[in-house]
Amino acid sequence: MTSPDMPQCLTGCAHTYKEAREVQKEREKGRNEDENSMKSRRERKPRSFCLSNLRPALPDPLEGTFRQFQSNDYEKYLETLGVGPMIISMVIRANMVLKINQEIDKRWKFVYETSIKAKSMRGFSTNTPKLVENKFVVGEATAELLDDWDQRLVESVLESYEEMETPSKTCCQISCPAVCEEHHRRLVLIQTARTDQKITHDSTIVYELDKEDPDVMVVTSRVGGELEDVVAIRRFRRQREQENERRISVI
Repeated sequence: MTSPDMPQCLTGCAHTYKEAREVQKEREKGRNEDENSMKSRRERKPRSFCLSNLRPALPDPLEGTFRQFQSNDYEKYLETLGVGPMIISMVIRANMVLKINQEIDKRWKFVYETSIKAKSMRGFSTNTPKLVENKFVVGEATAELLDDWDQRLVESVLESYEEMETPSKTCCQISCPAVCEEHHRRLVLIQTARTDQKITHDSTIVYELDKEDPDVMVVTSRVGGELEDVVAIRRFRRQREQENERRISVI
């Protein structure tokens, strides 16, 4: 405690010095905290970087290029659609390639390339390709472009089903274990024909991979006839990039 006889500081330098020291201590404290935080950041373990994270997403197993190698009851299917016998013979002997791709906008593109075997007026063998391309959005009705021999006007809806297992019905009334049925990844195209045309049959086309061979595309076409439905099955084999490349031999 200061004595009243002692002289007082008229300029207030002691009080100013005290405030300056407190400000300097606060700065040093903040500087130490910043240094500690920088030190902890340096000691933090860096994140691991892997090039596998940069690779693009794998394509859908249903995508690819497939070449037809087998067909069952496709003649009856075409006959139900009103196709003549000569056109049916031409279509059966033709080479058909199916291309399925999902684009960036999530639309599915189906391309049928049919190479028709014929002869020119001079007797030379010709192989004329014909392309039919359609794009569908899942769950959205779209006017579909069909082949020339299919005289229908259809509006098609594409449905997508994921792979799953569901329990099937038991084989008897006793409490035996249920068997699981496998539903593989597939695309279903439902074609609804206009009723003001000559041919008004609705049809359904199912695209799915073979259960035993994933490189075989099974295309099941079903059309409603006058008496009963006609089911045709076509099989397409996946074409690799090396097989699609043209081989040039040098002699």
